[in-house]
Amino acid sequence: MGSALIETKFHAPQARKEWVEREDLVARLGRVNAKLVLVAAPAGFGKTTVVAQWRSSPAESRSFAWISLDPADNDPGRLWRHVTNALQRACPGFSGDEILATLRGSNPDFAGTLLPLLLNELAVLREPAVLVLDDYHVIRDRGCHSQVASLLLHLPPAVQLVLLTRVDPALPLARMRAAGEMVEFRARELRFGPAQAADLVAAIASIELGQADLADLVDRTEGWPAGLYLAALSLRDHPSPSTFIREFTGDSRYVVDFLAEEVLGRQPAEIRQFLSRTSILGRFCAPLCDAVVGSSGTAQIIDLLERENLFVVPLDDTRQWFRYHHLFAQVLRSDLARSQPEIVPALHQRASSWHRQAGLASEAIHHAHAAGDVAGIVDLIATHWYAYVNSGQVATVRGWLASLGDGIVSSYPVAAHCAAWAAALSGDRQSLRRWLPILDAAGHDGPLPDGVRSLQSSAALLRGTFGFEGIGPMREAAAKAVMLEPDPSSPWYALARAGYATALYWSGDLEAAAERASEALSSPSSIGIIRMLAFAVLALIAVDEGPLPEAEQLARSAREIVEADSGLSEAPQSALAYAARGAALWRRGRLADARRELEHALGLRRRQPGISPWATVEVLFRLAPMLRDAGDEPGASALLAEARQLLASSADGAAAQLARLDRLERALASHPAGAELAVPLTGRETEVLRLLRGSLSLREIGQHLELTENTIKTHTRTIYRKLGVSGRRAAVARSQAIDLL
Repeated sequence: MGSALIETKFHAPQARKEWVEREDLVARLGRVNAKLVLVAAPAGFGKTTVVAQWRSSPAESRSFAWISLDPADNDPGRLWRHVTNALQRACPGFSGDEILATLRGSNPDFAGTLLPLLLNELAVLREPAVLVLDDYHVIRDRGCHSQVASLLLHLPPAVQLVLLTRVDPALPLARMRAAGEMVEFRARELRFGPAQAADLVAAIASIELGQADLADLVDRTEGWPAGLYLAALSLRDHPSPSTFIREFTGDSRYVVDFLAEEVLGRQPAEIRQFLSRTSILGRFCAPLCDAVVGSSGTAQIIDLLERENLFVVPLDDTRQWFRYHHLFAQVLRSDLARSQPEIVPALHQRASSWHRQAGLASEAIHHAHAAGDVAGIVDLIATHWYAYVNSGQVATVRGWLASLGDGIVSSYPVAAHCAAWAAALSGDRQSLRRWLPILDAAGHDGPLPDGVRSLQSSAALLRGTFGFEGIGPMREAAAKAVMLEPDPSSPWYALARAGYATALYWSGDLEAAAERASEALSSPSSIGIIRMLAFAVLALIAVDEGPLPEAEQLARSAREIVEADSGLSEAPQSALAYAARGAALWRRGRLADARRELEHALGLRRRQPGISPWATVEVLFRLAPMLRDAGDEPGASALLAEARQLLASSADGAAAQLARLDRLERALASHPAGAELAVPLTGRETEVLRLLRGSLSLREIGQHLELTENTIKTHTRTIYRKLGVSGRRAAVARSQAIDLL
C-alpha cells in the first residue's frame, strides 16, 4: 500500500464529468513557446484542472511528467528523486538510473554532477516533454529553489517546465519575464465567466439559471471556480435559486464557510462524521480510513462521495487513493476542531500507526507530530533515519529532528544519536559536537533500532569514522568501536574496521591498517562505500610497500565500486579511491592519467570538505610530487602549503602526517623538477631503472639481469638517491619527467 501512495504523486487528475471545458485556456497553453509556464493563483481557481485538461487535449502530443508536491519535498534529494521518477514514467528513453544512484549519496553535488546528468538525458529525449510541478507553493527550501532556477537556466529547448502555485516562487521571474522565457496565467485568466458558470451549474445541479441570476452569481463569487462549485452543490435541492444567490456575499473565506456548511448540513450524520474525521488526512484510501474512523465500511462511503461530487479528488487511475479539495478539507478540519477537539489527537495517532505499518515514515511522523506523540516520533526517526540517509535524504532526516527542537532531541539520547550521524554526513561539525556529549553521558546500553549495539558504540563509530578530533583520538575511538561491534553480521561491524584501518594508515601503522581493512572486506555486512574505503587503504599501502600488480588490482577494485554506484562518483568519501588509482597509475608511469585521477579527488574534497581534513591531505600529498615532476613547482608548493594549513588547523597535529609533509617539502627543495643529476646513472643502473617501470618484482628483475635480489636492492637504493626520490613509483615518474630514459 505504501508504494501505491508514492505512485499517486505522479498521476495527473483524470477528467471528470463535472469539469467545465476551458478550450480557450487549453489552446493558449498549447501555444506557449517558453521555458517556464507559471500558473499562479489562490486556492480554488482550478489551476490543476486546467493543466490536466491541457495534458489530455487531443492537440497536445508531448509527454507530461507530473509531480504533486507536498511539504516533505523540501529536501533537494527527495525533490530530484521524484522529478527523475516522474520523467522515467512519462518519457520514453529517459533512463534516470545514474541520477538515482547519484542521489543515494549523502550530499550529492547538484551543480557539478546531478544537473549535468539530468540535462544530458533531457537533451536526448525521443520526443518533447513537459514537466509539471503541482502545488509548488509548498516548497520553502532555498536549496530547492536555487536548483530549480539552475535547471531553468539550462533547460533544453524540447522541455518545458510548468509550475502550479498559490504564490510566486523564489525564482528569477523578473529576468525570465524580461527575456521572454516565461508565460504567466493568473487568477484573471482562470476566473469563470457567465458561460463557464452556466456549464458548471448545469453539470452539478442540473438546473439552468436565468441570465440575471447567473450574472449575480458570477459577480458575488467574482468568477471564483471553487465558490461557483460550492454554490452549484447548494443549488441542487434549493427551492428558490434566486433567493439562495442573494443570501451570500463577502470574501472568499466567507463564501467557502457559508457554502460548505450548506452542503455539509444536508449530509446524513454518518457521512458528516466520516468527512470530519478523515479531514486530517492529506491523502486517503479505504484501509487508512477504516483505521482512522474505526469502521470497516469506508470504501462504500468513499464511492458514494465520488459519485455525488462531494469534493473528492481521485489520485490514481484505479481510484484507490483520494484527497479532498483543499478548501473543503480546511472547512472540515475547522469543523472538527470546533466540535470535537478532544478526538483529534487520537485520530492522528491512528493515522500515524497505519502509515508506520505501511512503511511510510514521513507520513507517520507528520501524524505523530499532530498527535503530540514525541516518543513515537523519536522511535520512528530512530527506525528509519538510516534508510533515508542511504537514499540521499539527509535533509529530510535533519528536518524531522529540527521539528522536534534541540531541547527534545537533547532529552532523548537515541534522537541525539540520529542527529549526530545526520550532522556528520552533512559536514556540520558544530552540530555534531553538540550531540556527542549526550551519547557519551547516556546510560542506555542496549541495541538501537538501526542495529548499533549501544550509544557508546555510536559515539566511538562517529569519532573513529570521521576523525574530526584528530588522528590520535580517531585511532583510539576506532579501536573502541571495533571492540563494541564484534558481530560480523552487523552493518556496523565493517564500518568500525574500515574506520580503524584508515586511522591506522594515517598514523603510519601500515601492517595493522592492512589487517583491519581485510577484516572489513571479509564481513558479510560490508556495503559498497565501506568496501571501497577498505580497498583504497589496501591499495595505497601496496603502492608504497608492495608489488605494483597488487596495488593496481586493489585500486581497480576500489574504483569499480565507485563506477558501479554513481552515487559514489561525486561523494567526498570516494576521494581515497581516486587517490589510490592515481597513485598506482603514477607508479606505472602513466603520469597524465594519474594526475587526472588525483585532481578529480581533490575537486571532490574541495567541494565537500567534510568535517576532517585527512583525506584531503592524503590527496595533496599524492598530487604534489606529480606536479613537481611535471615541472609545476609553484603548484606543488601551493599544494603542500595547503596541506600544512589543514594539519595546523586540526585538533591533533598528526605526527605521522607532519613527518610526511616535511619529507615532501625537503624533496621539493632539494630536487626541483628539471634539475640535472649531480651523479649520472651507470649503465647497469639505467637497465634496472628501465625494468622498474614494469610490473616485475625486484627478485624477477634480478633473474632477468642474472643478478641477486640483494644486488638489485643496492642498485635501486643508489638510483633513488641519485634521483632524489624515496620509492619506486617516484623514481619512474622522476626519470620520465627529466627524459632520462
